[in-house]
Amino acid sequence: MRKKFNRHLKYNGKNNKKASNKTYLLLAVIAAGGILGVYFILSGFPNDGNILKKETVVCIDAGHGGKDMGASLGDRLEKDDNLKLAKLVQTQLESSGIKTVMTREDDSYISLDDRCKKANRSRADLFVALHRNSAESGSGVEIWVNSEPSKTDNALAENILQGVDKVGISQNRGVKSGYISGKDKDYYVNKNTKMPSCLVEMGFITSKSDNELFDKNIEEYAKAIAQAICDTAKKLAIKIKLPVNVGSLIFIL
Repeated sequence: MRKKFNRHLKYNGKNNKKASNKTYLLLAVIAAGGILGVYFILSGFPNDGNILKKETVVCIDAGHGGKDMGASLGDRLEKDDNLKLAKLVQTQLESSGIKTVMTREDDSYISLDDRCKKANRSRADLFVALHRNSAESGSGVEIWVNSEPSKTDNALAENILQGVDKVGISQNRGVKSGYISGKDKDYYVNKNTKMPSCLVEMGFITSKSDNELFDKNIEEYAKAIAQAICDTAKKLAIKIKLPVNVGSLIFIL
């Protein structure tokens, strides 16, 4: 009986040891979660409430450039309007504490593939391409998203469109999916960037009224676009890039 009793005690000892190990592991995980929670609270939300969580990254793509002039009307070139607006948006975003990556900052030709690669390498949270439209007749602002858009794609586009509409545009042409020649296709930058994206057609360069509105309201348009981007990032809780490795933290604990 004594031998059996001892074996039973030994058996219980092993069980207790396993239970203790599980308890320590659970406590370590809880502790790690608590530390991360404190980190999010202290560093994720600045005091003034107007600046996003740190290290939010947005890529702004000024369409065309260099030998690629885009659409035109007389001496007016789309590539110039796109860059002018993009730089103003950049200024607004950076004043809100958002890291802004520009696919081009001067009159340079950048291929569509290189634009997407730059956005993807930067690990941007959002991507916004700025363009102007053109047609024999037509006016207003429209925004394009992927043919199979995510909720974030649509939210980003809708927020931008609502923002510029409040400033004043000739016509709200809505958010559209796919490509102008067919819904089964996509604009290259929407298809090949890895983050939520949209392509803004900021009025028709072939429309006199749209050009007058663009020149008159460009700074307000930039503010509205930047604010829409900020609002989208806040609402969708764009991730915080942590300076520590979570796995390592748990291991240490």
